[in-house]
Amino acid sequence: MDRKKRWDWNKHRQLILDMIQNGDESEIEGFGDTSSDEDDPVGDPDYTPLNQESKGEVSQPGEAPQPSTSTNKHPLGQEKFTWRKKPFEAPDCTFKGESVIPPDVLPTPLQYFRRFITEEMIESMMVQTNLYSVQTSGTLKNVSTTVKELEILIGMYLRMGLCQLPGNRAYWENDTRCAMVADNMSRNRFQTLLTSLHFTDNTDLSNRQEGDKCWKIRPWLDRFRKQCLEITPEEYNSIDEQMVSFRGTRSPIRQYVKSKPHPWGFKIWARCTSTGILCDFQVYEGGTGKRTTLGMGGDVVLKLCETLPPGQNYKVFADNLFSSAPLLFLFVVLSLILSYCLCITGTLRSNRLSGCLLEDDKSLAKRGRGSFDARVEKGGSMAIVKWHDNRSVTLISSHAAVEPQDKARRWSKQEKAFLDVNQPHVVKEYNTFMGGVDLNDGCIARYKYNMRSRRWYIYLFWHSIMLALVNAWLTYRRDCKLLGERPLNQRRFQAEVATSLILIQAKRGRPSLDSNTTPQPATPKRVRVRVPNDVRLDQVAHWPVKCTKRGRCTVCKQNATTTLCQKCDVRLLCSVFYSITLLVKLL
Repeated sequence: MDRKKRWDWNKHRQLILDMIQNGDESEIEGFGDTSSDEDDPVGDPDYTPLNQESKGEVSQPGEAPQPSTSTNKHPLGQEKFTWRKKPFEAPDCTFKGESVIPPDVLPTPLQYFRRFITEEMIESMMVQTNLYSVQTSGTLKNVSTTVKELEILIGMYLRMGLCQLPGNRAYWENDTRCAMVADNMSRNRFQTLLTSLHFTDNTDLSNRQEGDKCWKIRPWLDRFRKQCLEITPEEYNSIDEQMVSFRGTRSPIRQYVKSKPHPWGFKIWARCTSTGILCDFQVYEGGTGKRTTLGMGGDVVLKLCETLPPGQNYKVFADNLFSSAPLLFLFVVLSLILSYCLCITGTLRSNRLSGCLLEDDKSLAKRGRGSFDARVEKGGSMAIVKWHDNRSVTLISSHAAVEPQDKARRWSKQEKAFLDVNQPHVVKEYNTFMGGVDLNDGCIARYKYNMRSRRWYIYLFWHSIMLALVNAWLTYRRDCKLLGERPLNQRRFQAEVATSLILIQAKRGRPSLDSNTTPQPATPKRVRVRVPNDVRLDQVAHWPVKCTKRGRCTVCKQNATTTLCQKCDVRLLCSVFYSITLLVKLL
């Protein structure tokens, strides 16, 4: 969206929000016109009046209810909308956006990954990491890292997700050593880099913008979001929340959501395609204390939908945390004024019906599974459908309602068989295209390693790495489907990206000065695993063998020898070896 379009969007959005808040929707052409005789509600049996029982203001979850101070003001869910029981005429929602074009040649997994984590991002992180190490430890203990070393660090993290151990040190310990991680970097160097990672200059006060609680990682998040916005958006999108697990206490943005698998952590508002590709996101930094017309959820939807191209008939799905009648009304009016053309569908809470009276749950339950009740806004801008399956659920949409009805297959406990129950079209649309964020979450949790840290923003950094990897894999899988090729699964894709980050342009020893000599591969580091005492004294298969490299005797600690115990993997002098063997037999 260009700059002029964005300015018009904000200008008209505030104007319409003021009209909704003041109950002046009749001023908008095509909505609320009561001058016509056919819209007169008198004598209409299907007319649904505004619920007059609620005199006070409806409170949001976690807020205390406040009494209304003006008769013309209406809180969220109590706006002046008129609802009729009539068929819903769906608008023309033909998708006009840009279609996904497959590449001529399929890029490599590393190339897909670098679409989201670019070399410029890693170079900026390298500069800030070196600067932070000097500021905290002085010039004598400067970490002096490079772009290649940080790429190796990210590759090691991805490999840790494929072979998960309970702690970082376990990858270097003798009994649990993981060669694909430990062979690339020493443990001490790995820990030093982890404690020195940084993304902004602490001494630059211009980075600490007022109200920005994520300023320590803001440059990294902004660059990563910019790369996500370059993805070609699909027709169907979903908006939901993500949780980044964090149980520490030193964080200004930590949240608690008891219904989540990880209730403590950071909340991220995300907009994903129906296939799970992340297109836009926003880290939730806590409430501002200001009450808005659309509420927190509606403001999130507006923020994440601003980056969608206007006039292309994109469909956005959200749950009951975000959906409300004023939100849909706002987008419908923007479609008339600015030709924005954005369709919204979502579930609806019972306190956000905006005066729409539907059948209660007991009445629908008596009619059986598949029963529903629907109402349409008087101007035809949106419809509310209440459908009963195992329990009742209410949905609101600006482009879909009951027709055309579908069939849903459900198991009946009474008849011990599968039955086909009626399902409104809006329910099928919601169930089909709402799970994009949940799909992205599932892919992240599959091979994500929980890297612990005392600094809270490091958790957001590692989460962005996994977001980039999942985005790369889902984009790669989409291109493979368009080209008719068989894609790699996520495990193999992540392993190839990790190997490429570690080995590409890596220097392995000094090359020979003789150009005619074929360079030899580097000798792998010899790792000796300590043998427990029970194995050392079992008197089975402790054979002396000769090795090529001399080493100090384990017993006398003085003389060098080439004799090696095959089972214990320690060097022993021949005289010492046979003396120990005889002593063990005598004991």
